[in-house]
Amino acid sequence: MSTSVRSPGAMLASAALHAMVVLLLVWFTWQANRPKDAPMIFELVAGEGDNFAATEAPALGVPGIKLEIPEAPPSPVRPAESPIAPAPPVVPPVAAPPLPPIIEHKPVNLAKMVDRIADKRAANIEKKFKQEQAAAEARAAREAAAKAKEAEAKAKEEEAKAKRMTKEEFDRLNKGKTTPAQKPAAATPIPTKRIDTAGIAGGVSGGSTANKTAGAGGKALTRQDIELSEAYISMLIQRLKEAHQKPEGLSDLLQATVKFRLTSTGSVINVTIISSSRNTEFDQSVLAAFRRITLPPPPANLKTSDYTITFKMREDA
Repeated sequence: MSTSVRSPGAMLASAALHAMVVLLLVWFTWQANRPKDAPMIFELVAGEGDNFAATEAPALGVPGIKLEIPEAPPSPVRPAESPIAPAPPVVPPVAAPPLPPIIEHKPVNLAKMVDRIADKRAANIEKKFKQEQAAAEARAAREAAAKAKEAEAKAKEEEAKAKRMTKEEFDRLNKGKTTPAQKPAAATPIPTKRIDTAGIAGGVSGGSTANKTAGAGGKALTRQDIELSEAYISMLIQRLKEAHQKPEGLSDLLQATVKFRLTSTGSVINVTIISSSRNTEFDQSVLAAFRRITLPPPPANLKTSDYTITFKMREDA
């Protein structure tokens, strides 16, 4: 009977090989499931809008006015009327009302009526005459006042003219006197903001007229040529930072790290705080920033991925 005895070195090598295989499997599993670090934020172009694909900021301008007239809504379809008219309701016979009593009218005094009309007409004529007379008196008073004012102004002008010396008298009195020439004050240049009529209302000064769409809300006039997916993620991070309303009266050292998933359709889901600030008010303000943002449709090359971002009470300079 023969026995097989393995040496201690072979057993140690086998154990080390198995341990290395297990470690490689664990490492690959962790790499596949771990969230990506906060992506690099690229500078976006200036100007109002969500045009993350723009490489140049739009120029400030006054575009033409475009009116969009909505179409008139279709008229509602009326149901077809039934050709058969309903039968009239049966009305029971009603007894005829009693005849009113006969009222005797007294004869009209025509002479008294004519006198009353004549008196009323005479009163109206007298009233109208008094109104016209009062208006004529007021008009005459205004004309008299205007004439008096004109005469007073003329008298003052004549008086000033009499006091004004002639040119010959002025030259004779100031002969030999010299006056220093006054230098005109230097005009202060007024700074003006250049507005290009070929630009757009949401553009910026110094932008390019080639961009007729919108800016991306950044600060740069141009951005480096990067993938549209990276520009979209940069805009997302910038919108989150802008939407974060920091509570007042808290420590400047507070910060919280959030993990989230950005889908290929541009939806932000699975928002979770993985490193709390240990302050409930600050953590809630961070989560509220995700509920405030709105994003445009994403580019076609955007892939679903997990990301992390850190919100700070006081951002680094």
